Amino acid sequence: MSLSLKKLAGETMIYGASTMLGRLLNWLLMPFYIRTLTTYEYGVVVNFYAVISVLLVILTYGLETGFFRFSGKGYHENSIYKTLISLLGITSGGFVLLGFFLNQPISDIFYSGEHANAIFLVFLILGFDSFTALPFARLRLNNRPVKFGTIKLINIGANIFFNLFFLLLIPYLINHNFLKGNWVEVYHRFDGVFYVFLSNALSSIITFLLLIPHIFRITSHVDFSILKPVMVYSLPVLFVGITGMITQNIDKILLPALIKKEGFSELAIYGANFKIGVLMSLFTQSFRFAFEPFFFKNKEKGKQSYATVMDYFIFFGLIIFLGVTLFLDVINIVLTREYIAGNTIIPVVLLALLFYGIYFNLSLWYKLTDKTWIGAIFGAIGAGLTILLNIMLVPQLGVLGSAFALLAGYFVMMLVSWIIGHKYYPVPYQPLKYLIYFMLAGIVFFAGTKVNIEGQFFSYLFKAVIFALFIGSFFVIKRYDKDKISQPE
Repeated sequence: MSLSLKKLAGETMIYGASTMLGRLLNWLLMPFYIRTLTTYEYGVVVNFYAVISVLLVILTYGLETGFFRFSGKGYHENSIYKTLISLLGITSGGFVLLGFFLNQPISDIFYSGEHANAIFLVFLILGFDSFTALPFARLRLNNRPVKFGTIKLINIGANIFFNLFFLLLIPYLINHNFLKGNWVEVYHRFDGVFYVFLSNALSSIITFLLLIPHIFRITSHVDFSILKPVMVYSLPVLFVGITGMITQNIDKILLPALIKKEGFSELAIYGANFKIGVLMSLFTQSFRFAFEPFFFKNKEKGKQSYATVMDYFIFFGLIIFLGVTLFLDVINIVLTREYIAGNTIIPVVLLALLFYGIYFNLSLWYKLTDKTWIGAIFGAIGAGLTILLNIMLVPQLGVLGSAFALLAGYFVMMLVSWIIGHKYYPVPYQPLKYLIYFMLAGIVFFAGTKVNIEGQFFSYLFKAVIFALFIGSFFVIKRYDKDKISQPE
């Protein structure tokens, strides 16, 4: 392996490890929230974070990708950075100012007049996080993975610390009479939703302070002639990002309105169980960090390698699907009794996120052939279908309807990408073999979840045996697939 590839692999590991550790730590806040917040409060938290995910993409409007594309392409990197960071400063600052005036009207329209202060904190978080997106991108461009990962982990650590401080330590001090009088009165003026987003806002401010040297120590000038080509390039990327975030989060935005009666409490149950399904997302994200650079090394000689990677990806994704669903009662220790009722969505969410991972693999064809605009069309199809099915299914099926809407959206994106990609950039994928994997996984899933075995020990033993048999089947198929499974053109 060359020195540059070793360096690339090392940096990929740092970026991937820091991102995965960060997401895992954030994931661990869910068991904490469902034990410290009411179901209504946690439902509002899930709803707010879904809105944040969509708005954050809009407020950065694809400038990170534009910055990568144009730095060194006839423009001085310092100049393009200062120009874009100045633009982000104006829009992010204006957005925070807008929140100062709109937090109460938004509260009145969507939240029955509640959570106005938390809504302003959402604006504040979005302002800081959108502004700091470009400094983080510059750290990546300048090959500073350690600093990038360190600041990201400090951000998450600070968020966790402030959550524990406001939601655990202060109530403990109040209950044991260590805090009295005005301090208690001030604390009880706000609910758990406020303290969750106060914690996030403080961690975002800390991140901003840590990045100040990378924001203001730029001696170059602002060059507004840069903006037009960057924006022209970045807007399609923005559209892809928006449709992707809508597909992932529209369920958590629409559910309270579609269910109406105790909508936020139902959303809380959905959101907590969805978090368990996100274990599949952690796998797909890790895969992306590890293999994305590999995909772009060679367009032609790599085709067989792409097919091999897809083979392993699908099988290991199914291992995660079975590992979670077969031993769900063990994983349920992170939930409380009222949240376990939402377990029905977990297999659907896991499968949906696996399809999204397959779609990500398939999407290489339009990236490698410079037809990224097609990705925007796929994203629009997925987002439109997911919204439509949420509106149709949730009133009939409740939160399960949202899970099926997500599954359908990602499945259609995956299917359309495979069909069109086969025309423009044929890769020797083996769909028949993948179908066999899914069929075997389906048999193991239904055997493990529907067959009643007397005694907990024998039940676990049975599940472990069929789980091991599924894993063993992969090696058998891999050994004989050239002879037993026909490969399509």
